[in-house]
Amino acid sequence: MPVFAYQDHKQSLPDEGPHFGYSFLPSLLFVALLWLISFLSYLTGANLTFLGIMPRNFLGLIGVFFGPLIHGDLLHLLSNTFPVVLLSGFILYMHRKVALKVSVLIYLLSGLLTWLVGRQAYHIGASGLVYGFAGFLLFNGFLRQNRGAMAVSLAVLFLYSGLFYGLFPNEERVSWEGHLAGLAAGLVAAIVYGEGNPKPTNQPLEPSVVQRHMSSTVGPHYQHMHITYSVHPNQPTVNYTYTLSSNHTLPKKSTKPG
Repeated sequence: MPVFAYQDHKQSLPDEGPHFGYSFLPSLLFVALLWLISFLSYLTGANLTFLGIMPRNFLGLIGVFFGPLIHGDLLHLLSNTFPVVLLSGFILYMHRKVALKVSVLIYLLSGLLTWLVGRQAYHIGASGLVYGFAGFLLFNGFLRQNRGAMAVSLAVLFLYSGLFYGLFPNEERVSWEGHLAGLAAGLVAAIVYGEGNPKPTNQPLEPSVVQRHMSSTVGPHYQHMHITYSVHPNQPTVNYTYTLSSNHTLPKKSTKPG
């Protein structure tokens, strides 16, 4: 007679496809806002640079909130669009519980650090966020020594190794201070909110009898019997030995420790 090892789960493994895709929805909406602002600025001819970060100027603190939303030209906007979507989407996918906190911390801290150390000029654009998101994914892997997080860190190094070029004062119009501030904010976020791959938790079953149905082929290859069994929640894994019958009622069983 067959022996069935039974371990119940509240639900089957989720389909990771929709989960992965939906993780990029917030970043797509954010990027859509960036494009809308740039489009309206182009249509109206409005110069929104004054909304950027002006370091060590009290009124310049407004740029902490609005500076990442403003871009100088189309090339500037394009260079930030894909990295923002990709990196923030991966943060939401892999660190769903802390993704919002990480994003808010990077957004505000990168702006404040730029305000503290930047040159006396308006600092605009979402590149500080790009460096912050990349920094979080990079440092989180090395700090946690988790294989999954380390793999993401190496992927970030491979895909965005060119970002390190922007950490140095190579071009007058490039805010390397904002890039450095974003990377520092990513490090702080990794220290405060970083985590390895989330471990599966054993969720308690609902307080009702759990019904399961399965088909099993036993004896001769043509003998196909339907087995129905019931188990109560919060019960340890047990091996059940069933005496099979050809009807569809619950068969008698004897138990022995698993």
